[in-house]
Amino acid sequence: MLNENENNKTNLRLAEVNEEIESLKREKETRAYILFVFTQLIWTVQGLQLKSFFSLYSSIYDLNSLVFWRHIGVSLTAYISIRYKNINFKYPSQINYKIWFYIRNVGIYVCIYTWMKSLSIFRLSTCQILSGVNPLMTIIFSIFFLKEKFHTIYAIGIIICFTGSVMIILNERKLEVPSYDMDDTSAKNIFVGILSLAINVNLFALGNVGQKFLCNEHLTPEEQTFYFGFYSIFISCFFCLINLKFGLSNIFYCLYAFLNGIIFYLCNYLTSVSFQNIEISKLQPVTFLSSILIVLSGTVIFSEKLFLTDIIGATMIIGFIIYNGINRPKS
Repeated sequence: MLNENENNKTNLRLAEVNEEIESLKREKETRAYILFVFTQLIWTVQGLQLKSFFSLYSSIYDLNSLVFWRHIGVSLTAYISIRYKNINFKYPSQINYKIWFYIRNVGIYVCIYTWMKSLSIFRLSTCQILSGVNPLMTIIFSIFFLKEKFHTIYAIGIIICFTGSVMIILNERKLEVPSYDMDDTSAKNIFVGILSLAINVNLFALGNVGQKFLCNEHLTPEEQTFYFGFYSIFISCFFCLINLKFGLSNIFYCLYAFLNGIIFYLCNYLTSVSFQNIEISKLQPVTFLSSILIVLSGTVIFSEKLFLTDIIGATMIIGFIIYNGINRPKS
């Protein structure tokens, strides 16, 4: 009888400890969720500033020079942070997940290139909402590569958000969209824009998975951000030398790109911090928040036309975000 009572007390204590551990985990996840929501607001600012390059510096705009100066801002900010925090710098040779390291850091340049290509063809709101397929692909890749648990709500979210995205892309045929890279907005241009977004979505999703792998390897957010900035500088510098275009004819162009890099660093830093305390599949629906803000801002700031189907598609997406935020699946 005495042994049975002691066993009951032990089991009760273990249950209490497990409950405390689960409570602490949920608390960390909640903080990460809130931080990620805040990060989406900063991503919105970053996206609006990036779009403004086309109108402010259309005469000297060049993608590679933009990436070059922008990522000098990214890497320099990251380097200063690394020195300030006395972080023991980890070199690529010391990293185990080398494939994911290069997918994350070299792939970011391709993501930037395809994103800017699509921005030069489509409305800002269209690009932002169609890139909303990105978090859904991230969920799929995280389940496949990171072995995160699949929840039925993800399948429902994929259907809802994909439907909303299709409704919005169909509006492109109703517009005469100014193209900054091509002579006219033809069916060929629309195909190039969709292809660019498709590459961007999948590669960016794989980059998110790589970011989680690097977090698991204890590569700090500062180091991660420094590396993808460094590789983008190297690649863009190569193309700038070939084309002899560095944007040096206008110092404000260079400074504006540099400032965007600092904002970009902050976005990626906060994203990496969020990834450290929660499964990335749980965070992905929140990324649609910046899409909605971009749609509204693009309409007000850039006088882009807003259609009824934009509103319906955006409502479907934001509705899913709210539902997922309230009913976050347990691990």
